[in-house]
Amino acid sequence: MRCKKIKIKGVVQGVGYRAWAKRLATELGVSGYVKNCEDGSVEMIVCAPDNIITVMINAAKKGPAASVVKSVEVEETDYKAEDKEFRIWI
Repeated sequence: MRCKKIKIKGVVQGVGYRAWAKRLATELGVSGYVKNCEDGSVEMIVCAPDNIITVMINAAKKGPAASVVKSVEVEETDYKAEDKEFRIWI
C-alpha cells in the first residue's frame, strides 16, 4: 500500500482539523496519522490505494468548516503503516 505525506498550512489548528481528518480517513479505510506541527501546520500521512489518497488530498484542500487552508504540499514517504488504523498524534 502506498503512503503520502500531506502538509496543510493556514488556519488549521484549533479548528477541529485533526478530528475531521480522522473521521474522513476512518470512513475511507485510510491508515496513517494526523498531527499538529510546531509551525502551526498540520501533517497527515495517508496510506491507501491511489484513488483514495487523491480523495484525501482534495478534502485536505478544503478541510473542516472552521479552517482556512492556504496551501497543501504532498510528497512521497517511505512510512509503513503498522495496522489499518488512522490515529491522531498529539
